[in-house]
Amino acid sequence: MTFRRYDSRFQAGEILAQTVKEENKALYNSMVENPDAFFCFAIPNGGVPVAEGFCSSLKIRYDLIIVRKIKIPYNTEAGFGSVTSDGSVLINQPLLERLELTKKQIEAQVSITKQEIAERLAYYDKDTRSESYYKRLISKKTIFMIDDGLASGFTMLAAIKMLKTYSPNFIHVAVPTAPESTAQKISSNVDAIFCPNIRNVMRFAVADAYKHWYDVSEEEVLELIEQSDYYLGKT
Repeated sequence: MTFRRYDSRFQAGEILAQTVKEENKALYNSMVENPDAFFCFAIPNGGVPVAEGFCSSLKIRYDLIIVRKIKIPYNTEAGFGSVTSDGSVLINQPLLERLELTKKQIEAQVSITKQEIAERLAYYDKDTRSESYYKRLISKKTIFMIDDGLASGFTMLAAIKMLKTYSPNFIHVAVPTAPESTAQKISSNVDAIFCPNIRNVMRFAVADAYKHWYDVSEEEVLELIEQSDYYLGKT
C-alpha cells in the first residue's frame, strides 16, 4: 500500500492520534476517559504543530522539551551529543572517541550548548524550570514524546533519557515518519512507538513524508503556543 503524504504537520498529529486508536484501543480509551493521567512533550520546532494536532484530538496537555546538539568545534553542522531542557547531557561515545577532542574542547562545547538551551527557554518564557517542575509533570504519568519525524533518533534518545529520571509510568513515542532502523532503536528504549510511516530505504528524509515541507521558525512556534488550548502555558 502506497503511503499518502501528510498535508501538514497538524494533520500528521491528527493521524497519530488515530494510529493510537487503531493500534492500542485500550490505551486510546484510557486517554479519552482520563486525560490528566497523560502528558505530551513536543520537540521544537517541527514537533509543535504535530503536538497541536495530536493533543487537540485527544484533549491532553503538552509542553516543550528543548534538545540541542553539542556541536563538533570544526563542523558545527554535526554533533557528538545532546543537551535537554533540564541540563541532562547524552554523549555519543563511539563518535566522540573517533573525534579525539580534548577534555577542554568537550567541556567548552557542552557549556555553549547549555547556554543555547537557557536562551531558548527564556525565549519561550521557560527560564525557571526546575527538577520539581519536571517531576510534577512526569512522575507516575504516561508520557508521549512527539516530533515531526525521526532521522538518526539521537535527539529523541536524549529526551527519553531525561524523562526517565523523573519516574514516568510509561513513555511512548509518537512520530509521523522514521526509518526502520531508527524506529527499532527507539522502540527498545520506550514502552511503545506509534509511527504510521516507517520506511526501509537507503536514503531517508523526514521531508519526504509531507506534501509541503518547510522549516518551522521559532516565531511560528511562539504563535502556536500562544494561541493553543492545550499548551501547558495556557490556564
